[in-house]
Amino acid sequence: MLNAQAFANALTTVILGVYIVCRVASLIAPDFLFNVAKSWFHTLSVDSLKGTAPMDTGMFLFGAITLAVLVWVTTYATVSLYNKWAK
Repeated sequence: MLNAQAFANALTTVILGVYIVCRVASLIAPDFLFNVAKSWFHTLSVDSLKGTAPMDTGMFLFGAITLAVLVWVTTYATVSLYNKWAK
């Protein structure tokens, strides 16, 4: 059995870490991020998705909070179902 709360906390922490690293990378090397996206989405052009202004702090925090809630709830629910069905 997995501890759903501990697992959700751990995954949320890791995902928020990735979110922060991605934000820093977008400030330092935005073209690198778009090249990575191009390599992942083979025939899709992501050039039109480039923003004209950097994300402000409020939007960054809003994104972090909503991402954390989504990841935590989804992970908790998934682990809870896993524990129930693995019996």
